[in-house]
Amino acid sequence: MQRTHIEQGHKMKLNFKLSTAIGAMLLSTAITVSPGLAQDLEKMRLRLAWIAGGVDAPIFVAAEKGYFAEEGLMIDIVDGNGSTGTIQAVGNKDFEIGIAGLGALAQAQQAAGASDIIAVAGLLQKDPTSIISLKGSGITEPKDIEGKKLGTDASNLEDGMIKAFAEANDIDMDKVEILIINGGADRVALLKGDVDFINGWANPDGDKVAAMAPIEPPILFADHGVNILGSSVIVRKDFLADHGEEITGFLSAIIRGKADVEADPEAARDIFMEYRPDADPEAILDQIKTMAKYEHTALTEGKSYGVLAPEDIELTISLLEKYAGMEPGLTPEDIYSDAYLPASD
Repeated sequence: MQRTHIEQGHKMKLNFKLSTAIGAMLLSTAITVSPGLAQDLEKMRLRLAWIAGGVDAPIFVAAEKGYFAEEGLMIDIVDGNGSTGTIQAVGNKDFEIGIAGLGALAQAQQAAGASDIIAVAGLLQKDPTSIISLKGSGITEPKDIEGKKLGTDASNLEDGMIKAFAEANDIDMDKVEILIINGGADRVALLKGDVDFINGWANPDGDKVAAMAPIEPPILFADHGVNILGSSVIVRKDFLADHGEEITGFLSAIIRGKADVEADPEAARDIFMEYRPDADPEAILDQIKTMAKYEHTALTEGKSYGVLAPEDIELTISLLEKYAGMEPGLTPEDIYSDAYLPASD
C-alpha cells in the first residue's frame, strides 16, 4: 500500500498503481476524494526528475501536512526517469508541473524547441559533480590530477564538463591518462587501484566508495568555476499565464515543507517512507541531510529556497554553449522567472 497525495484534514490510504515507462518504474498515485473536496481543489500532476529520493522530501511533507490543500491544490506526484523525459512530459501537457535540471531545460530549449517551458524555482543549485580519489592519493587540489589516471564513462567526457574543469583550473589534460570504463565499474577500478581518481557525484558516488575505503574530500567542480544548475520546478508558459496564483501556492507549500524537513529530517524521512515504502530509509535520511549543501550557490546563500541568481544562470548557459555544443543566444530570462516565488517574510 502507498499513501495518496491528497491534502485534507484527515489522511486517507488508497491503492496505488504501478506503471512502467521507458524501462523505468514510475510510481503514480491513485487519487480519489469526496465529491465536495474534489470540486474545491485544483488538480495538478507533478512529475519528478527521477524515482523519488530524499531531495523530494519537501514535496511529500507538503502533501502529508496539508500544505497543498491549504493553497487549494490537489497534487498527484509521479516518479520520473530523467530530466529529458520530464521536460517532454510537461511540454506534451501530460503534466502541469515538473522537476528537471535547469541545464537540461536550457539544452532542450535550444535543441528541441522547448521554448514554451520555463523554470520558476531552483531546488538544487550546486552541481555535485566532483573528482573522487582514495585517501593518500595526493589529489586534494584540481591540478593534482596531472600525472594521474582517470577512470570515467564515455558520457562524462561527452558532456564537456571535465574539459571545462581543466580549463578553469589550468590543468593540462594531456598529462592525465584516461581509461574509459562504462557500466558503473569505475568505482570498482578505483578501489582496486586500477585508476587514481574518478569523475562522479560527490554524493552518492563518493559515499559508495567511502563505504568501502577512506577517500579524500571530493573536489567539487562547482567550487572551482564549473557549475551547471540542477533540479528546478518547470511549467509551461501558457499554463503559467492562466494559473500563476496556483503555481505560487505550490511553491509556497514546498517552501513550508522544506522548512519542516530542515527542522526534523527524521520525521521527514518517515513521511517519505509512507509514500514510497519500498525505499531504503537509511539512504533516504542520508540524502535528505546531504542534499541540503547543494541547495544554494555562493550567490544565493541566505536567500529563500528556490531563488536563483542571474549570474549562476549565465554561467550555466555559457558552459553549455562552450563545452556541450549548445547553440548560442539563450538568456537567463528565457529559462527562468522568479515572479511566482512567494514574497519572503
